[in-house]
Amino acid sequence: MAEPLKVGMVGSGSISNSHMAAYLEHSDRVRLTAVCDVIEAAARDYAERAGVEAVYTDLDDMLRDADIDAVDICTGHDQHAGPAIAAARAGKHVIVEKAMAHTLEDCRNMIEAADEAGVTLMVAQHLRHGPNARAVKRFLDEGALGEIRAIQTHAVISIVGSKPAGHWMTDGKQGGGILLTNTIHHLDLLRFYIGNVRRVTGVCKSLQPQLINDCDDMVAATLEFENGAIGTVFGNWTTSPSHEPMSYVIYGRDGTLHTTRPETPEQQREQFGAVMCCLRSADEVQAPAARPPGALRTFRTRTRPSFEPLEPDYTDLPTAVPIVNEILHFEECCRTGKEPTSSGRDNLETMKIVFGIFESSRTGKAVDLADL
Repeated sequence: MAEPLKVGMVGSGSISNSHMAAYLEHSDRVRLTAVCDVIEAAARDYAERAGVEAVYTDLDDMLRDADIDAVDICTGHDQHAGPAIAAARAGKHVIVEKAMAHTLEDCRNMIEAADEAGVTLMVAQHLRHGPNARAVKRFLDEGALGEIRAIQTHAVISIVGSKPAGHWMTDGKQGGGILLTNTIHHLDLLRFYIGNVRRVTGVCKSLQPQLINDCDDMVAATLEFENGAIGTVFGNWTTSPSHEPMSYVIYGRDGTLHTTRPETPEQQREQFGAVMCCLRSADEVQAPAARPPGALRTFRTRTRPSFEPLEPDYTDLPTAVPIVNEILHFEECCRTGKEPTSSGRDNLETMKIVFGIFESSRTGKAVDLADL
C-alpha cells in the first residue's frame, strides 16, 4: 500500500474541525502531521485533539521543516491566497476551503502558482461529494429531466448575531458576507449540475449594523447559463428563520426535482433533505404529431403531480460524509495526478459568478462573465 498523504493544517478555526474526521478515520490515506495557526494556543489545542505533535505559528517554518506533502487551508477568505501560493512554491499540494479567495486576481495567482509548481490545487466544495448530489448529477447527465430550463435556489440563515464584533464573516474586506460564505455553496452546486454561467444580474444589500466594509447580508441574482437555462438565487442573513432554510429546484422539459428540509444528520451535512422528482409520462413528452388525434396532454390537467424520492448514489463514494469524501478525493488526485472535480481552474468559474454579482450590484447592469 502507498504511503498516506501527509498534510499540514493551516488555520484551526471552526471549519478545520469538520476536516479532522478524514484524518482521524482514514489515516491510511491522509495523515495530519503538522498544524499551523498564528494563535499558538489554538494550534496546540487542535494538534492535541488530532494527535499531532508538530505545531507552528509561522507558515514558512512549517513549509520548510514539517514532514508534509500537502496543506489544508482553513483560514478566513482573505487569507487563502498567500498560504496557497507559498505552499505551491514549496512543492506542496493544496486544498483550500471555499471561497477560493476574496478577489479574482488572487484566484488566478493561485492557479498560476500551482501550475508552475506542478502541484494539485483543489477548492473544498464539499456539496459536490454527497450521495444526494451524486444522484442528482447522474440523473441530469443521463438526461432524465430533458433540457434544463430553469433553476431556483435560496439560503435563509440567521447568523450575524452569533458572531463577535469584528469577526471576519461580518467584514467585507476580509471576504465576509452571505454571498462568499453561504450562497457560494449553492452557486457552485448548480454549476456542477448544469454547467457554466454566461451572464449575471444581481443586487446585494448590507442591512445590519454589525456589518462593516459593505459586507452583504442579502443578495438576489439572476443567472443565465451557457446552455440557455435561467437561474434565480436568493441569500438572506437579515430575517427570522425560514420554514425551508436552504433548497433548490431544477426544472427540465420532461420533469422537475426539488430538495426538502433536511431532517437527519446525514441530510444536514449536505444542507438539503431528500431529493424529490416528478417526471412526465411518455405520452406527455410526445410531440403533438405523435399523439393520437384528440389525445390530451395529461400534464396540463395534473393538479397534484406525484413527486417520488431520488435514491442517494453512493457509487465511488468512500463514506456518507461530504467533507470526508472531498479530502479523500484530494488524496486520490495528489496520488494519481487526476484533475480534482473542483480544481482551482474549475472553481475560477464559480468565483466569476460571485464577483459578477458584486459588480452588477455596484453598476446596476448585467455582467458578462467572459469580461471578468
